[in-house]
Amino acid sequence: MKVIMSLLAVVAAANAGNLLPTTYISRAPAFDSAVIKSDRLGGNFAYSVAENHAYAAHTPIVQHVHAPVAYTAAAPAVTYAAPAVTYAAPAVTYAAPAVTTYAAAAPSLYNAHLGYAGLPFAYAAPSAPVAKLL
Repeated sequence: MKVIMSLLAVVAAANAGNLLPTTYISRAPAFDSAVIKSDRLGGNFAYSVAENHAYAAHTPIVQHVHAPVAYTAAAPAVTYAAPAVTYAAPAVTYAAPAVTTYAAAAPSLYNAHLGYAGLPFAYAAPSAPVAKLL
């Protein structure tokens, strides 16, 4: 009976998580400190150093991590037959609008050097050379 009670006590303590997670102390040199003190004793300089070593307390966190269960839900196979659709384009004819043309007179341009000429480049060359002024 005592064996069963002690076994149940060990199982209860293991489920509670009180067996393994213990706090431990380790050295933390990043947090060390030192004080340097200088004195003058009888005309001589004297230096003293006081060092403080830092320690850190670590408490491990032991907990149950839920692992996902591998389950794949396959979707049912669905078959879909697309309906047969036939489409014929409507027969539409378009008539072009009637085009009307107008006869216009030829433009007349006036050039101070050449006088009147019918079209921009349809003039005769001048008969006498033109003198240039410098």
